[in-house]
Amino acid sequence: MKRGVTIKDIAKKLNMSVSTVSKALNNDATISIYTSERVKKLAKELNYIPNEAARHFKLSKTFTIGLIIPDLLDQYYVLAINGVEEEAEKKDYNVILSQSHEDAQKEEKIVDVMIRNRVDGVIVSVTKNTVDMQPFQKFLSMGIPVVCIGREPKGVVFDYVSSNNEEGALEATQFLIDRGHTRIAHIMGPESMRTSQARFAGYKQALLKNLLPFDTALVQEVDLTPASTFQAMQQLMEQADPPTAIFTFKNYITIQAIDFLKGHYPDKVDIIEFTGFGNLPLLQHLDHRPLAAIEESSFEMGSEAARILFERMEEEDTGEPVAYIKKQFPCKLVIY
Repeated sequence: MKRGVTIKDIAKKLNMSVSTVSKALNNDATISIYTSERVKKLAKELNYIPNEAARHFKLSKTFTIGLIIPDLLDQYYVLAINGVEEEAEKKDYNVILSQSHEDAQKEEKIVDVMIRNRVDGVIVSVTKNTVDMQPFQKFLSMGIPVVCIGREPKGVVFDYVSSNNEEGALEATQFLIDRGHTRIAHIMGPESMRTSQARFAGYKQALLKNLLPFDTALVQEVDLTPASTFQAMQQLMEQADPPTAIFTFKNYITIQAIDFLKGHYPDKVDIIEFTGFGNLPLLQHLDHRPLAAIEESSFEMGSEAARILFERMEEEDTGEPVAYIKKQFPCKLVIY
């Protein structure tokens, strides 16, 4: 395979030093306009492409940040990615995107790949199964900052950006209570996730606030798979006094729950009312959808996570303990 054109090739053809050509290509003020134009004209004719790897090595930077998410099919993450990329573009940085597919072992492998490729910083939404943040502490030990988004890490402290999950859950449950429901179920995310715990706490708080009894049988935990949602719905519907309304961990679960009702309890599809996290555009096109959704500012969260990351990357290491940032964005109830 033919090798690419180098600065040495240009210098040889123009009978100039490599240093002069390099300075001309980098708009050095010490190089005359005439010389600079000659160099750039020939570089264009020869299809010269700068050796970014060499430049990065010289600056001890790769001008890339890593972004690790559980699932690209989830619109929450798509919007967050857009926010991250917009901020990265302002800084002339590239984003390396990887999906963990909710697999903690795959997530750890992604971490190792990003370390080998020496990304300058990382934004991550950890998997539902991540209990050990040690892989991400590797980044910190190497001077690579990490910002968590959406899902709060367990055990150790990292910079963290999320929505106010407890307040959002309270608002979603209160909406159902205001519609006259007293038997309100909650399909909860994995208990190991702090996000699940916060949304569960908001649900309970709404019941307490309205003097409604808390019934453990109305709370069903799922692992974010359709099969577990179907099982949770079966448990709820088989009760002697089934719920008349359900608040779900996220509206992808709501869609699965409605599909279950269509197949097994079609007479309940228009009776049981739903709310959940995630104002998904696709909901507008469904015949059966939740009455309302909790809208999270995922684009803004992605932007904020990136801004925090770049601030960390630009900080000098003083040896002093780091004051970690925890920012929560307010949620908004959207009624369909």
